[in-house]
Formats: sequence, C-alpha cells, structure tokens
Amino acid sequence: LQYLCAVLEKENIQTMIYDQTVTGFDFDWLLTELKSKGYDMVGFSVSDPQEDTVKEICKKIKKELDIITIVGGPSTLENSSFVEYDCDICIHGEAETTIKEIIEFFKGEKEIDEVKGISYRDGKGNIHSNEAQPLIQDLDTIPYPERSKIDINAYYDWFLFGMEKPYVTMTASRGCIYRCNYCTSPNQWGFKQRMRSVDNVIGEIDQLVEEYGVRYIAFQDDIFGITYKWIEEFCTKLIQRPYKVKWMCILHPFTFRNDDRDKILKLMREAGCDTLSFGLQSAHPEILKNINRNPEQHIELRKTLQAAKKYNFITAVGFIFGLPGDTKETIQTTIDYSTTCGATLVNFYILEVLRGSELDRLFKKGELPKCKLSSEEVTDLT
Repeated sequence: LQYLCAVLEKENIQTMIYDQTVTGFDFDWLLTELKSKGYDMVGFSVSDPQEDTVKEICKKIKKELDIITIVGGPSTLENSSFVEYDCDICIHGEAETTIKEIIEFFKGEKEIDEVKGISYRDGKGNIHSNEAQPLIQDLDTIPYPERSKIDINAYYDWFLFGMEKPYVTMTASRGCIYRCNYCTSPNQWGFKQRMRSVDNVIGEIDQLVEEYGVRYIAFQDDIFGITYKWIEEFCTKLIQRPYKVKWMCILHPFTFRNDDRDKILKLMREAGCDTLSFGLQSAHPEILKNINRNPEQHIELRKTLQAAKKYNFITAVGFIFGLPGDTKETIQTTIDYSTTCGATLVNFYILEVLRGSELDRLFKKGELPKCKLSSEEVTDLT
C-alpha cells in the first residue's frame, strides 16, 4: 500500500492508509471516515483469510456511498469473484502500473478494456478479465514506499529477538527462482527474481534512517540476495555508512553451498545483520520431493546453521506439518531434526493449500498423495 501511495502521490492524488492491524477500526468507523474525508476511491489489500470480510465490506460501502471500490493483494490471484460483491475493479498481480492506468480510465483518458491486469463487471453484469499487466522489469523505477502515510512507531515484531524500534519491513527484490509447489509466489511473479540495484536499496535505507530514525529492518524478500555478488556489494556499502542499522533476512537452505559460506556470513554480520530465517518445511527426503524441493537441503542447512553460530547470528527455521505424504513418522523426523539442527528458534505451521498454487492443482488432479493424518492429529503434533 505504501508503494501505491508513492505512485499516486506522484500523480498529484492525495492518499491515506488505514491499517486495521494497528488501529483496530470497524466498518462503522471506516464508513464515517470515508464520508467525512470525501474520498473518491477506497482500495483494500486482501489475503485469503480476509476475502469474505472484504467482500461484505464492499457491498455495504456501495449501499451507503457513491465511491469507487478496488481490491488487490494475494487473494486476487486467479480470483475475480470480488467484482460479484460490488467491487468495481479487482487488480491481479503487481499494481504500481495498473493503478495509474485505473486513474487514467476514471479521468476519461483510457477505456476500461485497455487497463491491463484487472477484472470488472460491465453494465450488463458480465465479468471481464483483461490482459495481464507485464511485470515491471526495472524495480529501481518504482518510487520508495510512502512511509509518511503510517505511524512507523506502531509497528513491531517481537519474534525478532534483536528488533529495535522504529522498525520497518523492506523488499530488495520480487519473485523467487525456486518452484516450491505449496507457494503462489512462482505464479504471481513469473518463476524468476527481479533485483533492485544495491544503490537503490541503500538509498531507501538512507531515507529511513535520516527521516524516520529507523533502527531495525526486516527484509521480506522470498529469498534475499540471490547472488553472492549482490550480497557482498550491499554489505560493503552498508558498512561504509555513517550510521548503524540492524536487519534480518530470509534465505534458502541452498543460499550457502561452498567455501564462501563463512566469508559471506562474516560480512553480513559486520553489516548489521543479526537474524537469518530459513524455510525448510520438512526434514524428510520424500516429503521434500513431494513439495518440489531438493531432498538434501536439510543437510546444507545444518552446515549453515553451524557456521552462523560462530558469528552469533540468531537463526530461525520454519516447518510445515500436513504436507503431501506426511505421516506421523515423517513429521517425527522433522521434529527430531528441529531439536538438533542448532537453530535458535523453530516454528511449526499447518499446511494451508493456497488457491493458485501448483499444490492446489496437483491435489485436484489426484497426482500427489495427501497427508495420512487427520487435521486434528496434525494440530496435536504442531
């Protein structure tokens, strides 16, 4: 949302962000706010658990106000159903270019069928889905997120043991080169990773420190710094900055696989990184194969965790229970690994089959074995 605000503000359109996770507002408050401020448009960023709620909110808003409603976010992947609930436009995928085209439409500068990456319903009630919006190839052309639209001090993450406020999240890339079948990222971003330049990322950090006094950054890339060259340049330039900022990132178990492991970890630590997060999902080779992951990745991860200890990193590893083919025995293998791998923190999650993921398709075709345990048994093990 902060990215979209930045794009719209450059078009001289005033924006504001209301984050329910921070202020806890209800629908009546939102309706009053929309009326009193005279907004022309309201947009919602939606994940799957919020889908039904947002659909009902769109219907209620339309009964009370003559205002344009837009929905985007993860829940719109292969899902245009929001327009059946009085949502005017459903954005699919990356939205920075699409939102500008939507503004052009409402200004009368573009026809609705020329706006890429959206679904909508015409005057006869027919639903149309336009051509997909091409991905933005040069991420450096996107303005920095408009942080002034939120209260930075209201955000925190106590699962990050080294976190200090003010705290923000950032992304240095979009997409992922891996094809884990439980994840929607490959379909959302086109089976590749687009990196911002090091100077562009460093420039955003400069702004965060100078304007907002930020002390901790959590990078939320699917996989941070996919090449050693990028990580090395980033860390070297961050070390040269006159300020000190701490940060964490999410890595793949195969990020470090050769003799450069110690060198890169040492450099990252010097640059302020204090936490490394990994998603292993399972320690059982057959289960890893079932989710399209290398069956030996748990071996490489153990080596990385051992090396990270030398540099006093906090390490976190995530696992998913209820994966295709999981049994009590395979989950026990994962539990045993989690207690001996050397991670500071381990997290256990229950599989949620995401719409638009390859796993969803494979399950529907009957091409993968499902978990051999009931949902209650999986919950008990978690």
